[in-house]
Amino acid sequence: MRKVQKIHIISFILAFALVSCASQKKILRKAEASFENGEYFAALSFYERLLESEDSRSGKAELYYSVAECYRHLNNSRRAETFYRRAQSSRSREKMLQYWYGQALLQNGKISDAIAAFELFKQQNPRDPRADNALESCSLAVAWKDNPTRYKVELIKAFGSREHDFAPAYASGDFTTIFFTSSRPRDEKSVDVNPVSGMNYTDLYEIRNDRRGRWTEPLLVTDTIFQSNFDDGTPAFNAAKTEIFFTRCLQEDGKNLGCQIYSARLKAGGWSDLTKLKIVPDSVSVGHPSISADGLTLYFAARMKEGFGGADIWKVERTSESAEWGNPINLGDVINTPGDELFPFIREDGTLFFSSDYHPGMGGLDIFRAVKDNLGVWKIYNMQSPVNSNQDDYAITFQGSREAGLFSSNRRGGRGIDNIYSFELPELEIYVEGKILDASTKRPIAEAEITLIGSDGTLQNTKSKLDGSYTFRLSQYTDYIVVGSYQGYLKNKVQITTNNISDNKTFEENVELLTMSKPIEIPNILYESGQWTLNDESKRALELLTKLLEDNPNITIELGAHTDMIGDDAANMLLSKRRAQAIVAYLEERSYDPERFVAKGYGESIPVVVTDEIARLDTAFVVGQSLTSEFIKNLPKETQEIANQINRRTEIKILSTDYIPRPEFFLKLKQKFSSR
Repeated sequence: MRKVQKIHIISFILAFALVSCASQKKILRKAEASFENGEYFAALSFYERLLESEDSRSGKAELYYSVAECYRHLNNSRRAETFYRRAQSSRSREKMLQYWYGQALLQNGKISDAIAAFELFKQQNPRDPRADNALESCSLAVAWKDNPTRYKVELIKAFGSREHDFAPAYASGDFTTIFFTSSRPRDEKSVDVNPVSGMNYTDLYEIRNDRRGRWTEPLLVTDTIFQSNFDDGTPAFNAAKTEIFFTRCLQEDGKNLGCQIYSARLKAGGWSDLTKLKIVPDSVSVGHPSISADGLTLYFAARMKEGFGGADIWKVERTSESAEWGNPINLGDVINTPGDELFPFIREDGTLFFSSDYHPGMGGLDIFRAVKDNLGVWKIYNMQSPVNSNQDDYAITFQGSREAGLFSSNRRGGRGIDNIYSFELPELEIYVEGKILDASTKRPIAEAEITLIGSDGTLQNTKSKLDGSYTFRLSQYTDYIVVGSYQGYLKNKVQITTNNISDNKTFEENVELLTMSKPIEIPNILYESGQWTLNDESKRALELLTKLLEDNPNITIELGAHTDMIGDDAANMLLSKRRAQAIVAYLEERSYDPERFVAKGYGESIPVVVTDEIARLDTAFVVGQSLTSEFIKNLPKETQEIANQINRRTEIKILSTDYIPRPEFFLKLKQKFSSR
């Protein structure tokens, strides 16, 4: 009897096992079908049920990996990390395990662990470029977090729910009305759950910023065309805010049918004329629209076989707002990669922004800026921290031409799963400050006139303070000239550019003015012994004189050449005159009016009187001493040569300040400088 009972028990166990095995296979088929259809939340529930009854190590390893993959697609990097780690501990043989495990670790800020995973993936797959790409991302994540850009990022709590809030778009020209995407429940009775995400279906919501800068309560956009039972989101508006483009993801009998882009127009009664854009075959899923400023080019994301692997950025064009869209054009392999490129946004100036999970970045989706060079080739730049984080950062939008706007992120610190953040690049604080000084004495000049002239049309005037100081605030990407002037002095200027300035900066620029009451020496005018031909070094030295003439177009001058005491007096007089004439001839060749110049040779007749500066050259020189031939003869030979060099000089004297340029020479100079 006991033997018969035992047989019945064994039979019952075997029968239960067979039923259980059949049930397991059925659940597995459902899990795989759901995953293949992009219904990751539904697939996750099936895989978790299978885990409860799986005993074998290899079976658990496969299921751990499948669960981790579901969490990855659901953008839950923490849970994904947990199950990738379990798959690894169970010795999963999945080829991509270490890569995706590393990505989850990177998103969770565990950089050293991520590097270890990527290094192992590289050992296992030495020819896969994703390994080096991911390792570079680890290095960049650390570097960019330690050295953030100047952007200021702030969570906007007014948008936030406990769900997904993302993809904002400015719906008014004054940027006070914003449409955004949210999976918050429409009302307390809302029970529909999306099998893709496990959340409520997304809808478009509207929020406003009032005159006091306060946000209103977000409200569901209630126009009839937006009242679907599907996912609606990622809005984009034309420049006039009269046409909207958005993504709608359809389902039928619980099956995911993919996403399409729709448009509608704003009329007196609200949004109407709903149209599905015929830009790709119905079998292709597309979304994330962005329209160009002229309304003729639409950018979007799509997975098509002609692409580079994952989702790519594409565009279509039309000849007018009423014309049909042309064929889709892929933006190429500089923008697109084997990974996913999503959420394009095109600015007024043609700069493209998009998010990518493949280009080297900080982890997850990073926001990139793309600009075309002179040859029309895209160059891309990561927006870096704090706009980007280790998590997903995406769907950026700008307030017109301002370096300010909104973007979405699931980084830590938010209220919900995905949150909307504001960003702004504060205006750089760039200044120029300095003093107006007497060029000879280095003493400050008070009440000097100072003019700031900018290539952007800036024209500001001020006067120096008692200590000679002045200050101007400057703008970025501008060339400036600071001009100083004072009665009895020649004008002088300094030039500044802020084109390459990327951080706050103060330029220190003193402006030295030459007095018109004393001769002005032009240094480094050198000649061969007994010659008057200007060499290249002397011509370069004369740039000081040409600058002085350009800064002071109403002066006439005397050019006086002096020689040393060596040689015959008459010969020195003739030589000095020829040297002065050579300078005048050179200036005439440079299109300066000869009526502005008087050439005069002084020979050795006017020796230099020792100044404080000269006295510092040698102890034999005493302030006030004239460097005459008698004085020089009594000096040591080395000091004699120094004294002779001091006496060999070219000086200018200001003869008048009321010269009016003759038209023909004015035009010559204008043409000359406009061609520079």
